[in-house]
Amino acid sequence: MRSILSVFLFFLCLAATAQPAGYKKLADVTSFKTALAKSNAGVTNIASDFKQVKNLSLLAEKIQSKGKFYFMKPGKVRIEYTEPYYYLMVMNGGKMMVQDEQKSNKINTGNSKMMQSVNRVMIDCMQGTVFSNPDFKTTAYQDNSRYMLTLAPVSAQMKKLFEQIDVYMSKTNMDVVRLVMTEAGGDYTNMEFYNTKHNSSLNEALFKVK
Repeated sequence: MRSILSVFLFFLCLAATAQPAGYKKLADVTSFKTALAKSNAGVTNIASDFKQVKNLSLLAEKIQSKGKFYFMKPGKVRIEYTEPYYYLMVMNGGKMMVQDEQKSNKINTGNSKMMQSVNRVMIDCMQGTVFSNPDFKTTAYQDNSRYMLTLAPVSAQMKKLFEQIDVYMSKTNMDVVRLVMTEAGGDYTNMEFYNTKHNSSLNEALFKVK
């Protein structure tokens, strides 16, 4: 289980720095939560392209990759890496599947609170429910075009995994445009979403855990 979790974090962990210059703390968080809930209420699924850059302290070069991201309510996620090699993760309910070009592994996340928490982070980011996650304290910031939600871990288990998670959202439509996460050891990754579409005709088969 630990090795599978390490692989999961390698591909999902996105990293962060301190509060970026130009951002200020959001004064009216209540109104923001209301607007976020209203925006997400009308979204049943999300499909987008993404590009990711991961920085590992032991490697001189950054690891760059691209792929497709899919989300469907109430809690289905598919992250499909297509470049420079194929790698797939599907999260559906209490199950998760990871697959590369050679083999596939199916995991019951219900057997691990840590896996449940990591799974919830991804879903919260897409559903806009980050403020209700008990494992993190969420603080909201803004600049002229984006909101930034900073998630600081408060539970002992999450502190072992993450130093901080930043979620960047467009002020225009509340889309998540960037996810940044710092691992406890200092490694970081940056994941940016583009060509985002809402409520497209997604096949349920995309989220099947085989």
